[in-house]
Amino acid sequence: MRSLPEKIFLELLGSFCLAYAVVTSFSLGVAPNFGTFLSIGLALVFLIHLFGRSSGAHFNPSVSLMFFGQSTLANPSSFWSNFFSFLGYAFAQTLGVWLGFHARPFIPPSGPFSLRSTLVEVCMSLALFWLIHVWSDEGRICPEARPLSGFVVGSGLTSLLFLGFADSVGIFNPAFTLAFISLGGHGLEQILVLQLLAGVVMIFAPRPLAL
Repeated sequence: MRSLPEKIFLELLGSFCLAYAVVTSFSLGVAPNFGTFLSIGLALVFLIHLFGRSSGAHFNPSVSLMFFGQSTLANPSSFWSNFFSFLGYAFAQTLGVWLGFHARPFIPPSGPFSLRSTLVEVCMSLALFWLIHVWSDEGRICPEARPLSGFVVGSGLTSLLFLGFADSVGIFNPAFTLAFISLGGHGLEQILVLQLLAGVVMIFAPRPLAL
């Protein structure tokens, strides 16, 4: 079993790789299309298979917040072990994403965003977090414990990005939102708050049936 510092480092590394994959996908000189979103989803599938067993492959503070609230972030589990694990994970994810988006030029999304866009963003964030909730095992998105979990979560992200691109901000991740704000994105503060609230809501989601 990995120590907490090792897990935190792996979350930082995985978050950096995911953010860099997003930057690269949007920097190919073509308008975003299904191939753009598919490349991001495939990158997530790869990273889940690479890090899922070791760190849980969250790469998202809202996902770690959900598992913290469900007391499945640390093992052995206690409030303080889960709390410090959450703080470490959230810091590592935010730093990794920040480094990924600053590794090469990227133009962040900016507001103001319509009420419709905001609502679609929240609904799709909840859908993604629910998918992760169902396909996770004791706070981990781990293909070893839940076969096909990487493929399901990655394809789910691809679908949500593709279906919601016209009406949604399409971020689903507070670490990404903070990075976009640091790059000069405007009107994202309410998106950030709602993404975190979506993670809080998922704390109370019923436990999924065994797959």
